[in-house]
Amino acid sequence: MGKIHAPEFITPFSFFWWECILIVALIIIVIVRIPFHWKNLKRRNYDLFIASILILNNIAENWYNYSIGYWTLQQNLPAHLCNITNILCIVLLINYKQWIAELVYYWGLAGGIQSLLTPEFTIGMGGFNFYSYFITHGGLILVVVYMIVHFEFTPRPKSWFWALGYTQLLAMAVGLLNYFVNANYMYLSHKPEVDNPFVIGDWPYYILILEAVALLHFIVFYLPFYWSQKRKMAKIM
Repeated sequence: MGKIHAPEFITPFSFFWWECILIVALIIIVIVRIPFHWKNLKRRNYDLFIASILILNNIAENWYNYSIGYWTLQQNLPAHLCNITNILCIVLLINYKQWIAELVYYWGLAGGIQSLLTPEFTIGMGGFNFYSYFITHGGLILVVVYMIVHFEFTPRPKSWFWALGYTQLLAMAVGLLNYFVNANYMYLSHKPEVDNPFVIGDWPYYILILEAVALLHFIVFYLPFYWSQKRKMAKIM
């Protein structure tokens, strides 16, 4: 049984926060742009390379926390939405499927953006956990941008609705896991400690608000593709 580490935070819009955001953004841009400038690069190999980085990050994070005595069922299972989406990113890069890409798009953008804007390091910022946090959550944004640019990803109509439905199924499964291991994955047992403007009220009311926020996020994420398709249809007609 490992030790429980108190969460740590980076103050949003502080100088250090801006440093982290800008470095993550720069790395994402470089990784996405490399195939355009490396003419002999085989895209399939590059996909697997990115997937390998995400896999190694997961292994290294778990090994690091185990080695320092902070690996527990309550903290380290890949059961937060971002961890689950990170696994889907790996699967997607290895074997592209449209429905997986849609989940990565909606969950990855929502989870990645919120996690980078209001960082909460549930196992602390010490050692490798600091870097792993940004690799995991920056990796979500990276894969979303990468699949739009290089896979020509376009979400299907009503994909936002199905993504919301899958979110409910996932929440029920994670809720059961929380019950059996006494954990707080996906922040379903109690609200996160980070100061996020979308976390309003006590349990269970903040969950209902987050559901509404997730729906709003998903619709907003779908709109650029909806408008693009509408403009294309208007040109044809």
